[in-house]
Amino acid sequence: MVYQALYRKWRPQTFDSIVGQTAITSTLKNAIVRGTVSHAFLFAGPRGTGKTSCAKIFAKALNCMHLQAGEPCNQCDNCLAADKGAMPDIIEIDAASNNGVDEIRNIRDKVKYAPTQGRVKVYIIDEVHMLSLGAFNALLKTLEEPPEHVVFILATTELQKVPATIISRTQRYQFKRIAKVDLEAQMQYVLEQEQIKYEPEALAVIAQVADGGMRDALSILDQLLSYETGQIKYADALKVTGFAAQAGVEQLLVQLLTQSPTKSLVQADKLLQEGASPKNLLTELIRLATAALVLVKAGKSASAQAAFLTDGVVTALKKVEMPRYFQLIELANTALLDLRYTNQQKIPLQVFIVKTSQAALVTAGDEKLAATLATLQQKVASLSEQLKALQANGSVAKVATRPTDVTKIKPTVAAKHTVKVASRDHNRQAVYQVLAQATKADLQAIKQIWPDLLSVLKVSERALLEVLEPVAASPKQVVMKCKYTLWFEKASSNSDLLTRLEAEIERLAKHAYTIVLVPDGDWLAVRKDFVTSHQKELRQQRGTSEKSDSDETALDETPVVTKAKALFGDTVNVKE
Repeated sequence: MVYQALYRKWRPQTFDSIVGQTAITSTLKNAIVRGTVSHAFLFAGPRGTGKTSCAKIFAKALNCMHLQAGEPCNQCDNCLAADKGAMPDIIEIDAASNNGVDEIRNIRDKVKYAPTQGRVKVYIIDEVHMLSLGAFNALLKTLEEPPEHVVFILATTELQKVPATIISRTQRYQFKRIAKVDLEAQMQYVLEQEQIKYEPEALAVIAQVADGGMRDALSILDQLLSYETGQIKYADALKVTGFAAQAGVEQLLVQLLTQSPTKSLVQADKLLQEGASPKNLLTELIRLATAALVLVKAGKSASAQAAFLTDGVVTALKKVEMPRYFQLIELANTALLDLRYTNQQKIPLQVFIVKTSQAALVTAGDEKLAATLATLQQKVASLSEQLKALQANGSVAKVATRPTDVTKIKPTVAAKHTVKVASRDHNRQAVYQVLAQATKADLQAIKQIWPDLLSVLKVSERALLEVLEPVAASPKQVVMKCKYTLWFEKASSNSDLLTRLEAEIERLAKHAYTIVLVPDGDWLAVRKDFVTSHQKELRQQRGTSEKSDSDETALDETPVVTKAKALFGDTVNVKE
């Protein structure tokens, strides 16, 4: 006999057997009992939380000949046919592969016919967000005025992609992620019914990885049964899921909060070699740090104490000051975001460890170092204010033409900040040079080939295009606005990637352009300063500061204003 996967074998057959969605199943049962069933329903929520199973049970109950308090009897001919997928009045459609207008028009043509075997004709459209715009429009009229014998059940994992006009014509039910304790209880029940031995710690790991999805949890169980003959072990669960052993993560957490980065890096490498992934390590550290924070704040909490396995960890964590936990959680969340933009998954984890450990050193002890750092930060803030004042007076170019002032500074913390300010100023001057010679034709040439870059760049390089946008171009250079400051710094230091991007632009545009990057937050200010500074120059050349109607007309016709309109569009407003 062909083996049947656990998630298929144990698919719920009644409302009561659906795990973790009691509010929804109770409402649907009551609607059936009271005869207040709507004509259209929308089931939305994460994958594996019971949307499709609930839709099938609901359709079966609507056609059951012997209802039992809103539940299908699972014994009549209609219920048996529905379980086998042979019920002609229950039509299941996968919108991922049937998303065109013709498929929906076919439904619209057939919906007027009465059911042949049951009481109600039910259409279940799974992953409804995959329908095309034309298909949604074809579905609108039918949803608004359906025949009395028809019920539509739409299911989706991405509610934000479903048009509001569709949502407003349905009863919406939001399925939530299944609680970890409910996942573990259901897995225990399944394994006991299957007479399979298991370790409770293994089920806890599976429930954590499943992230609220019952189908994912049962699929991992299947995978573990294939890995080890006939039983579920904790060690195997760690290996198969890539999850870190909690005892090791607890040790890493204590080292991050209290020790040097060397021990933390060694411990992290050990956990990675044992099968943990950087994402799971960071997730576990956030979970345990949050539990420790509750423990420190609330004192002796039984639930917080139970979150830790290793003896002595709770005592060590209680000695750590609360701000350290906030630092660790914030840095870990930042590292999780960085994982999304790189294939080198280990690097964000290592950067997180070093940053967290260095913060621990400053917080834990050397008051003199902390005071020095505070003084340097004040000096940097003062220099920043001075730089803003210079920019406001139009003398920023003088700052940029004195690189010796930067190179003579000793390599201290203050020097790093000074170099960074100078480089941002130098970048602004480079943007000014592009704007002085920019043309709309060059910018349009870059924008036309921009979509084609996606097809030629590697997956790791495509992420750069998501945060870059060409905003101005001259015959030799193109200014690209960078959405995030972190990515601006990364892209600016990655000469190989910029060279690769320039080469592809030259190949597609048949013209060579050098890339000049500018942070998103600086672009509007740079553009405004460019137009303003050139207007002042023109006024000085004309030798007058008084305004008249003839002056305004002349100003509107100046080359600089014409240039600004060519660069930035007709929305440019000329003001004295």
